[in-house]
Formats: sequence, structure tokens, C-alpha cells
Amino acid sequence: MAHDNDIFRWGVIGPGGIANRFAGALAAVPGARLAAVFARDAAKGEAYASQWQREGEAPARVTTTLPDLLSDPTIDAVYIATPHSNHGEYIRAALSAAKAVLCEKPLVTTQAEGRALVELARTQGVFLMEALWTRFLPAYDLAGRWLRDGAIGELRAMQSSFCFAANYDPLHRQWNPALAGGSLWDIGIYNLAVTRWVLQQMNGGVCPEPVAMDVQAKMAPTGVDAAVNVTLHFPGGVTSQFRCGFDAASVNAFEAIGSKAGLRFPLDFW
Repeated sequence: MAHDNDIFRWGVIGPGGIANRFAGALAAVPGARLAAVFARDAAKGEAYASQWQREGEAPARVTTTLPDLLSDPTIDAVYIATPHSNHGEYIRAALSAAKAVLCEKPLVTTQAEGRALVELARTQGVFLMEALWTRFLPAYDLAGRWLRDGAIGELRAMQSSFCFAANYDPLHRQWNPALAGGSLWDIGIYNLAVTRWVLQQMNGGVCPEPVAMDVQAKMAPTGVDAAVNVTLHFPGGVTSQFRCGFDAASVNAFEAIGSKAGLRFPLDFW
């Protein structure tokens, strides 16, 4: 930390809906503070900073220019909560400024950009993480131990769903191709993440690449995927089937099927 006290100071890039959840959680951490906010709309940034102002303390500083935030030597890390299409740009700028980065999912929308940013983080010696909160849930910790200990035997298959009925609004980021909308990037990432996580638990921390995949998408009028049905085929005959979508409701559960037993996360596995 570049300052003289023990408080870890955060800057927020994109004070929208999910950033409010982040700020609420941050308020419960004694050694952390919301110190600065970057918002294109100054009024929105000021409202966010005021909402999360701690009693007896000044509100977070608000700026409408990213370099102003990233050049602040008292900021230890940034949390990025902008539309998906902006993630790569902001991550690169923050890493180049030697700021640790916690970025909302999906980290970026292409493998090539993701690999380049991971390499930049390594070169800079700076922390970079996708904000996939499920990896920190106690249930996953316990389930991981069961999987590693062979409780379900050999993995045969996985299946999951993550769907909710969303109102169609072509201007909303979920439906807007210019903002990297679509169900796969917005919520299907959780199905993909739990698939990879289970395979990692069963394979010494390594997730094998799929050998084949079957994908069917239901497209919205804007050109983004309103829903996607996916089957991933992995070495050894293991499959992962999932559906994600904005067009219907589901139980949003996950199940791993093994030769000895099954493992199930019911009701909102994500």
C-alpha cells in the first residue's frame, strides 16, 4: 500500500447496480474503504459516493476521468463493474498503472484478450481476478473436498441450468450487442465456471479442454443470444449439459453425476 495506514483503499469503476452490492459488502470489512469512484456522469458518481459514505468519514472522491483515478497513489485496487464491452479497456489501464484489479464477470469476451491481460498482470506483478463469488462460498469448499476425496467416484456427467424471464428491452445491456449482451456472457459463465471447477477438483487442479461441443442458441431481435443450450464433451466420455437464458425460469441447479454417487447444488448454484 502506498499510504501510511492499514486501510486498504478501493476505487470503483462504474457505480451501477452490481457496484452497490460490492460497496455494501465492503462496508462490512473493517480494514477496507471505498476511497474513489470513476463515473462518466458526475451526479451519478456523487450519489453513489454519498450513499456509501461511512458515518464520521468523508465520502469517496469522485472523478469523471479514468487517469485521475488510476494516478492516485493512495488507491490500492480497483473494482470494475461496467458493461462487459468495456472490461478489457479498463483492466489494461489499471494494470498498466500498477493497480490490483477485481473485475466483474465475464472478465473479457475473447480468449485472446483474456490471455493478453493475464500476461500483462504477470509482467506488472499485479493482482488480477474475475469476480466470480461462488468460488468463495462455504458449500463449494466442502463439495470440493468431497470431489477430491473421491466421494462420487469417477465423474460421468454434469448438468445445470441458469435461466430467468427478463423483460425484453433492446437498450438494456443484456440485450445490446454493442455492450456485449447475451445470456451466455451474462449468466452462462456460471454454468461454464462450475463445469470447469468440478473438472479441476477431479483432475488435480487441471481442467481438460473439451474435445467437442454442441451449441444451439435462441437469438433475440437485437442479435444477441436470448438463450443457449450447450453440451460439452470432455476426454473420457464426460459431458456437461447446460441451459442459460433470459426467456424462461428454471430451478437454477447443478448436478455432478458419478460412478458411486451424485453431487447437487439445488436452487441457485451460482
